[in-house]
Amino acid sequence: MEEQAVDSGIKVAVVGLGFGASWVATYLDHPAVAEVAICDPDADLRARVAERHGIEAAFESYDDLLRTGRYDAAHLLTPIPLHVEQTLAALDAGVHCACAIPMAMSIADLERVVAAQDTSSAVYMLMETAVYSNSALYVRDLAESGALGELQFLRCAHYQNMEGWPDYWKDLPPMYYSTHALGPVLAVAGRPAASVQCLGSGRLPDDLLGDYDSPSPVQTALVRLEDSPVVCEVTRCLFQMTRGFQERFDVYGDRMAFEWPQIDGEDPVVFRVESGPLPPGRRSRPTSVERATLPDFADRVPEELRGHIRGGTAGNFRPHMVHEFVSAVLDRRFPAIDARVAANWTAVGICAHESTMNDGASVPIPTFGA
Repeated sequence: MEEQAVDSGIKVAVVGLGFGASWVATYLDHPAVAEVAICDPDADLRARVAERHGIEAAFESYDDLLRTGRYDAAHLLTPIPLHVEQTLAALDAGVHCACAIPMAMSIADLERVVAAQDTSSAVYMLMETAVYSNSALYVRDLAESGALGELQFLRCAHYQNMEGWPDYWKDLPPMYYSTHALGPVLAVAGRPAASVQCLGSGRLPDDLLGDYDSPSPVQTALVRLEDSPVVCEVTRCLFQMTRGFQERFDVYGDRMAFEWPQIDGEDPVVFRVESGPLPPGRRSRPTSVERATLPDFADRVPEELRGHIRGGTAGNFRPHMVHEFVSAVLDRRFPAIDARVAANWTAVGICAHESTMNDGASVPIPTFGA
């Protein structure tokens, strides 16, 4: 990344208002953001969001927005098929780019984005919301403090039924959209994924078949980490499985473990094992179990953003992610989930589907020049 001068405040464009509208207020309230623009082809939606937030700069065309040369950064919250080309356009224009998941849908396109970050004056950040949930922040703190002890096993899942969503979701390989599950545990482990083995489960009905040649509504995988004996189990479903929506993860150390609640809205569970030598004649160690009350981590964002903090296991992500992206731009550094980290996480899902279509064969994850 080359140095790029930034004035006292940055100008940010929020692109794609279906999901993006909910991010506008957080950018407006960040003390280091001088201006926010919006962009969406839907004129009515664009007008409503502009009126709600008092925004003057509202664009129909993303290309027109970039051509102004006015904006330091763009946050892309557009449909999946647009992510790669819009990301490359931003980086080529020297515009810092935050992008919703997935980063891309092929290894070749992941490589294109990594190469673009390497040559651009701008930075890329994958906006993986699950990595900035209250639970993810809490467990990362446990890992970094040593409270978990040595990591032994990671488990994660994302359950969701996508019936009625846009057609590009039809027979999408479930693991292609798996970083909501994988991101938090890979962040806790602090190591990239090295290889994956995956199997599909169940059967998609004919009316849900599409362009991906993916016959399974569910995929479950085992992911090996680089230079580590730890394995991560991940399950992802998109259709035809009776389960309420949930993005969850469990982390097991040799001193302490964290488990996501079975029902959202409940507090997570932590287990602690008695330390010290095992007394003579005793079989196994006593293990305590309790509900964990999660902090809100409001002290980690500017005071102006603390009103956006929400409770619960999955709350919090917008102020933390906006602050990380804006800080990376101002500090001229790569964000926590930069292009190489994002490519590794995303490649797990792509390689997992390759494994599925080859009867669970182990597939190595590309290194992307790391």
